[in-house]
Amino acid sequence: MTGNIKTSKTVDTTKKGEYKITYTVSDSAGNTKSVIRKVIVYEKMTTGVTPTGRTIYLTFDDGPSAHTAKLLDVLKKYDVKATFFVTNQAITHGHDDLILRAYNEGHTIGLHTYTHNYNIYTNIDTYFNDLYAIQQKVQQITGYTSTIIRFPGGSSNTVSRKYDGGAKIMSVLSKEVEARGFRYWDWNISSGDAGETRSTAQIVKNVTKSLGNGSTYVVLQHDIKDFSVNAVEEIIQNALARGYSFKPLTMDSPTVHHGINN
Repeated sequence: MTGNIKTSKTVDTTKKGEYKITYTVSDSAGNTKSVIRKVIVYEKMTTGVTPTGRTIYLTFDDGPSAHTAKLLDVLKKYDVKATFFVTNQAITHGHDDLILRAYNEGHTIGLHTYTHNYNIYTNIDTYFNDLYAIQQKVQQITGYTSTIIRFPGGSSNTVSRKYDGGAKIMSVLSKEVEARGFRYWDWNISSGDAGETRSTAQIVKNVTKSLGNGSTYVVLQHDIKDFSVNAVEEIIQNALARGYSFKPLTMDSPTVHHGINN
């Protein structure tokens, strides 16, 4: 049947643009089927392009997982550095080598939580016992003592209300972590992979449509979800073609904080 397929137009890969190609085929009985494919041609990036100053920080929560190796391969392909806020959940077990690989390849290893159980918000001690546990694990794997963190649920979470007995613990923790030498980051672009969608195409759209004229974008994704990892290459291609650069978070990076809602 391949030889019988008819296309409505061709793609000129030398010209930037969006093309919609209709493919139509008929069988010997006269049954006809058509499908439409969208092809996007980006402007080719060349070496020596002057940075615009617009920076994207790709961040991935909850891993590592069986999908993290594929993600690292994509990041390496484009020489993009990212930040991994790691945990010690069951899904991460057996993947400590990926924490070391990410660290050795120049990515930032941030701290999310050891257990990812929201009862860590019961009081200050339970929170820091959990935080120090994941910090120690990362140090044992990499030799690096990370002080870059992301609160489970973000600093704006309201789930902590169920555990803190009315103590408004996020107001306390947001100050206490910095008093103890940590810095925390939330995000200003959500990919929607935390429950809003399982569509790779939608995740690409959610991220790329949120890029504007700002100077700092911190993107939230999860490397425990294959459909989100599958979106990363197109996100990178789109952003590079639009003049963005990628960096990992460091202690000197601009912070992105939500409002506290406890």
